[in-house]
Amino acid sequence: MPTKEDQKLPPPPPALPGATLAIAAVSALVFCFPVLNSWLLYNRNLLLHGQIWRAWTGHIVHFSSSHLIWNLVIFLAAGCWLEYIRPRSARWFYLACPPIISACLLVGEPDLERYAGLSGVATGVLVFLAFVQLSENNAEPTWFWVAVSGLVMVKIALETVTGAPLLVHDFAGFRVVPLAHISGSVCGLVAWAITRPAPAPTEASS
Repeated sequence: MPTKEDQKLPPPPPALPGATLAIAAVSALVFCFPVLNSWLLYNRNLLLHGQIWRAWTGHIVHFSSSHLIWNLVIFLAAGCWLEYIRPRSARWFYLACPPIISACLLVGEPDLERYAGLSGVATGVLVFLAFVQLSENNAEPTWFWVAVSGLVMVKIALETVTGAPLLVHDFAGFRVVPLAHISGSVCGLVAWAITRPAPAPTEASS
C-alpha cells in the first residue's frame, strides 16, 4: 500500500522569469523610441479624462538613461528572483501594482502632472521578495533580508527629506516622488500577506 510519501507529487520545475524580462525589454524599447512617451506617460489630466492605460504604461517610461538603468538593475534582480520562486504571485503583482501606485498618485499628489519610471514597482517587488525570503526560506541569512528591508526604508526616508533621488544623477528638471515608492512597498507587503502559504498541519502524536 503506498505511503503518504509515495503519493506526494514531485515539485514543479522553477519558472522562467518571462514576465520580468518582457517588462524590462519593453521599458528599454520605449526608451529607444521617445515618440511613444506622449502616448504612454502617466499624465494626470489625460488619465482623468479616460486614458486609463496610462495607469499601467506610465511605469515603463523613463526620463533619462540613468533613470532607466537604475530601475532595471533593481527590477530585474528582484523580479527575476521573485518570479523564479513565486511565478503566479509575481505576475499578478505586475498586473495589480502599477494601477494602485497610479491611483495613489492621483489622490495623494494632485499637483503632479507627469510621472514615469519603474521605481515604485521595483521597490514593491523588492519588499515582496524580502518578506517571502524572511518567512519561507530558512536557508537564506535573515540579516541580509532585514538589511534589504531597512535600506528600502532609509532610501525612502532620505528621498522624502531631501527631495532628490539617491541613485539617479541625470534627473534635472524632475523631482523624486516618494509616494510612488511608499505605495509600491505597501503593495509588496500586502501581496506577501495575501499569498503567504498556509502553515502545514502538524500531525498529532499518539
